[in-house]
Amino acid sequence: MTFLDKIKENLTRFKDRNAFFIGDKFFTYDELNKVVCATGNVIQSNLPGRQNPIGVITNNDIETYGSILAIWFTRNIFVPLNPRNPVSRNLEIIKQAGIHTILTSGKSDHDPLHTIDVQTIQTKVQEQNKKLYLSVPDKGAKKDILYLLFTSGSTGKPKGVPISRENLDSFIRGFISFGYEFTPEDRFLQIYDLSFDASVHCYTVPLVTGSCIYTVPQDEIKYLYALKLMKNHDLTFVKMPPSTLAYLRPYFKGIRLEKLKYCLFGGEALDWTLVSNWSECVPNARIQNVYGPTEATINCLIYDWDKNRQDKHYNGIVSIGKPFGENKAFIADANHKQIEPGRMGELYVTGPQITPGYWKNPGKNKRSFTELSYNRKKERFYKTGDLAIIDQEGDFLFCGRVDEQVQIDGFRVELGEIEHHARKFLKGCNVSALAVTGKQQTMEIHLFIENITVKKDELKKYLESRLPVYMQPVKIHQIKEFPKSAGGKVNKKCLKLKIPEMP
Repeated sequence: MTFLDKIKENLTRFKDRNAFFIGDKFFTYDELNKVVCATGNVIQSNLPGRQNPIGVITNNDIETYGSILAIWFTRNIFVPLNPRNPVSRNLEIIKQAGIHTILTSGKSDHDPLHTIDVQTIQTKVQEQNKKLYLSVPDKGAKKDILYLLFTSGSTGKPKGVPISRENLDSFIRGFISFGYEFTPEDRFLQIYDLSFDASVHCYTVPLVTGSCIYTVPQDEIKYLYALKLMKNHDLTFVKMPPSTLAYLRPYFKGIRLEKLKYCLFGGEALDWTLVSNWSECVPNARIQNVYGPTEATINCLIYDWDKNRQDKHYNGIVSIGKPFGENKAFIADANHKQIEPGRMGELYVTGPQITPGYWKNPGKNKRSFTELSYNRKKERFYKTGDLAIIDQEGDFLFCGRVDEQVQIDGFRVELGEIEHHARKFLKGCNVSALAVTGKQQTMEIHLFIENITVKKDELKKYLESRLPVYMQPVKIHQIKEFPKSAGGKVNKKCLKLKIPEMP
């Protein structure tokens, strides 16, 4: 059975059980089913054909989650539009994806997107008394695109990553077979923004297993709200970015979550000491570090953390483990040749979870994917851009980035995109964006500007209108001259050393 088969079955099989806990209110599988059917009817009435990119304003409500499922059951493409993003960014996503219809559970006349030439459909007011036959796509539809996510791009434009039904089926199948014991009694945390692929994990797996999902509103202090859910509702499965732990660290002594069975971390580098301290708060939990770029469908490597295995880290960053399911990986040199354990190189991954390719971007596809012979068979590999080492036991150790892409609050960020917008405002002057570890042990961005007087408030306002919150610099520094390396490039290590001295 595909994951959509299982969800369809569970919508009726567990109709009286709780599917979601959103904003202090439970919603049953039957209530979810009615929303899915109502929205599906509207989609079928307004959009002919299949594989239409449909934008969804990602609010924290049952209508939004129902819209995602309705899009999938009608064989269309879910494209999340974060209402907290700058309007210009959402407009760029709408343009690139070719969106002509947007579903929203909010008041569209208060949404700046209502002014553009797209059809906006209100999902809160749809009739729920009409039944929709939830037809699960047949095997011939496995290449259908399920969702299209836009990640940070170095050119200043976000790049689209489409994920197919085959990709997500492979992920869910491989993940569940990793040794978890899920039942309808399990309670899952969903802390991620719906424009981030980890969220797909946090609502599809519980719906497949008939469990309940507890969501964190985006306008709350997320780590405190998540802690409240974990404590008050005895959550059994939690996946969150490691930065959440950094914020929770001051409260560790008062946290004791004995009902938690599984605790996963992904989206950022996981600090060994931090997770070691956290392990005292979750004495019965299986702690795992998971790894995977958006292009490889959520996660493709996994590591069971063990405080007695202190050797499984690189510079304090916990191992990312081994491939699971049908995934494969190896470390390559600059010539795409596999290198032996112990040597650092770029991490390449392959398998049925790999995206069909970037959305309408053949140039990027040519640079990022390569066909290589692996175990005497031709395989299509994704070049992750991550530096890694494989040890003698086959575990991978994350060592940093080949380029300057970093992880901020679980989101992949191209520092070049921040620099692009800053340079545009400053009419081409030299800038350099750096990601550094802040006082809370979380990554934050500092922007340096060379040899120009600028009104920082105006630049800050401009960047706020172009970039999501997690990409906006916490501080802007002005410096007379950038330090240079022997090769004439900006010496970013020296710039980082100057941050404590800057006003």
